[in-house]
Amino acid sequence: MSQLIDPKNLKEDVVRLEHLEAIRASGIEPFPATAPKRSHMLAEARQAKEGSKVVCSGRLMTRREMGKLTFCHLKDASDKLQIALGEKDLGKDAYNFFLKNFDLGDFISVAGEMFLTHKGEITILVKKYTLLSKALLPLPDKFHGLQDIETRFRQRYLDLLTNDESMRIARVRSALVKEIRNYFDAKGFYEVETPILQTLYGGALAKPFVTHHNALNIPLYLRIAPELYLKRLIVGGFEAVYEIAKCFRNEGIDHNHNPEFTQIEFYWAYKNYADLMDLMEDLLPRLITAIGLPLKFSTNGQEVDFTPPYPRLSMRQIIKEYAKIDIEEYPDQAGMLKVAQKLKVEDVDKTMDRGMLIDEIYKKYARPHIINPIFMIDHPVELSPLAKRKTDDPKYVERFQLLCVGGNELCNAFSELNDPLDQEARFKEQVRNSEAGNEESMPFDEDFVTALKHGMPPTSGLGMGIDRLVSLLTGSHNLKEVILFPTLRPEK
Repeated sequence: MSQLIDPKNLKEDVVRLEHLEAIRASGIEPFPATAPKRSHMLAEARQAKEGSKVVCSGRLMTRREMGKLTFCHLKDASDKLQIALGEKDLGKDAYNFFLKNFDLGDFISVAGEMFLTHKGEITILVKKYTLLSKALLPLPDKFHGLQDIETRFRQRYLDLLTNDESMRIARVRSALVKEIRNYFDAKGFYEVETPILQTLYGGALAKPFVTHHNALNIPLYLRIAPELYLKRLIVGGFEAVYEIAKCFRNEGIDHNHNPEFTQIEFYWAYKNYADLMDLMEDLLPRLITAIGLPLKFSTNGQEVDFTPPYPRLSMRQIIKEYAKIDIEEYPDQAGMLKVAQKLKVEDVDKTMDRGMLIDEIYKKYARPHIINPIFMIDHPVELSPLAKRKTDDPKYVERFQLLCVGGNELCNAFSELNDPLDQEARFKEQVRNSEAGNEESMPFDEDFVTALKHGMPPTSGLGMGIDRLVSLLTGSHNLKEVILFPTLRPEK
């Protein structure tokens, strides 16, 4: 019994255990397997005519005793509604049993009639109640909501129960994922699943989580992206596939990064990156309006306008505007490292290739100035080992990132590299970077090169972070607000 007692609420916890014992002693099961059939959700009961008979279920959230009449609020997934329990309707014994043994947080079923109180509040007059589950710990903070951020993330169940905004964000996320699925299904894409445990990670420049399979006695990696498997499916004959994928990157945690995150990644044969820019200008307004937002809205203190079309500016142009340098003037890694150091870009070193150095310059000087959505296009080839080179300038690739509000990256996309010899050469360059100490380089994926040698049609692909999209559309500054169970340091 002592394990159930919270020292911070010792007296109340002991009382609740006494109530539990009294309920059992009366012959009532405090945790029944079944519940009376519910006739109405509380939101539906609120709309029912006065005098209508209803059976509703939910959690007791408030309680106000007035002699032989007690008013409570019951809460379910749809609404919160007042109920009235009286000695006259329940009988003296049942009424007193409720008063003595039921606590806030308990789940109950009530059967009764709808009526209006003298103050005009819609209420269920309870004729019968049934205990569905006994709460042995109190709800937090008298139901004004959890205030401590750390506690909110660690005990999300209490956060959702007591903070309406947290529940709203969770529901917006669910609606967005559903709308995304509907959009791609309607376009003829197939939803597929690819391995989360991979013998070789790839598809992004990131450090993986490593685990071990005992039976095979081999290392395995949690995927950093589903890309290389999805493109194998294009080789195999699919022409349009998508996956809403959990991905894992062994990187730092901050307001914009979580080691475990969700993205949609899709691949579309016979399309290029310009086609995907057109698609995003169609998809994003649909998603925004689907959750009830206008295309021009406020988020994280900024007014942002998602009315298409969005500007298409090269990475070179953007860096030239904000960092006042032309990356064309620094054609090798050594020169780019020197200029990055001259520009006082933090955390750059000789293990970084030219592309990564360019990216760090962009992040420091240009990214903070971006508010409205733009397509940053045509990245240096060193930064994009899986993208197709531009025909008119092979130093760059057909790639874009959709950026907004402080340069927040909503998606990354490119015309896919389908030249197996070029891909082989770029993998070898990644291996050299790894040997030089770059932990985020890609390994050489020989099987993927083999797949490309069998032939892949012209294809474009895109990855969009679900967490960041939800964060943007709900005005949540911290990704932990939009991930139901974010990664946290263990409590001491």
